[in-house]
Amino acid sequence: MMIRKFVKHFENRLSELSSACMMLGLAVLIMLSPDSIAASAFRLLLNILTPAWLGWGFAIAGTARLAALIANGHWQVWGPILRAWGAFAGAFIWSQMCIALIQLIPHVGSPPSPGIPVYLVLTIVELVSIYRALVPLVLRDAQVR
Repeated sequence: MMIRKFVKHFENRLSELSSACMMLGLAVLIMLSPDSIAASAFRLLLNILTPAWLGWGFAIAGTARLAALIANGHWQVWGPILRAWGAFAGAFIWSQMCIALIQLIPHVGSPPSPGIPVYLVLTIVELVSIYRALVPLVLRDAQVR
């Protein structure tokens, strides 16, 4: 019964839930093993942020996003807006990871990472999530006028 309610609540937002879980998973990984970023293909991110900033950034974005997804449906106006902001944060994060992999190509002198299309698709899915979150709100406002 509990699982059915869970699935029902998130059924139209599974990509957003997955993204929030990925962010939280990355936060836990970075916090437990800060050297994991330096040892990965994302090491160029450390030119901009420290592992602590990355870990806390993922934790805050993932937690806020999860909270917005849980509250969605109960907050008719703010729920979609918070979902859109969460998707924007996700698009920004995944695009930066994609860019980091692209920038790595000349440094390692090997073929491009297979992660590039993965993070590109995650970015695009987040942009679609922004659209899906805001369009009903905009349409509802247009009907009121």
